[in-house]
Amino acid sequence: MRPDPDRSSELEVFAPADAWVVRRHGPRGYVADEHYQPWLRDEFTYRCLYCACREVWFPDGDSSFSVEHLRPISLAPEGLTDYHSLVYACCQCNASRGAARLPFDPTAGMRQHIEVLADGIIRGLTPAGEDFIRICRLDRPNLVAFRRLMLDVLRLLGRKRDREAAELRRRYLGYPANLPDLSALKPPGGNSRPEGIEWSAFARRERGELSEVY
Repeated sequence: MRPDPDRSSELEVFAPADAWVVRRHGPRGYVADEHYQPWLRDEFTYRCLYCACREVWFPDGDSSFSVEHLRPISLAPEGLTDYHSLVYACCQCNASRGAARLPFDPTAGMRQHIEVLADGIIRGLTPAGEDFIRICRLDRPNLVAFRRLMLDVLRLLGRKRDREAAELRRRYLGYPANLPDLSALKPPGGNSRPEGIEWSAFARRERGELSEVY
């Protein structure tokens, strides 16, 4: 789905994913799911799959995020360390969802189900979208207020053309400084997609190919 031409670029920061998440990495063999976190950070571009908040917006950065299981472990214990059933989420969204079943697979695209409005309010476009918002508490007041604040700040910075505004925008929308060097990691069961490492954010930054904002 193409972005709605009436949506501002600022709204795209919080826009739900509109296509399948294409897995670039395939680490295998870790006995604890937290060992997959560096791979998931890169896979999900350093932001929460559910609320779209970025690591750089949190004082503790990636420490405020965790490995999330699409299928609750209580229902699918075999998925505990199955990389393809893992996603990246902030700890608040992870805790809010708990062990509830999701009404759809969010990695398959969410724009047909939910949208974020210019005032930071999120609304469901389908019954499944309404259920998704309720389960993950994406309409919690503090999160709505934060989205509204970030959208206001980004709109203001977008109207300015001075160096200070450009630097602030880069800090709000840029990559975190501590990008993981995935080439240095050695999954016990190997990596089914080793070619993905060269397209990781760390590797692109090393080659001078990483954009300042995303």
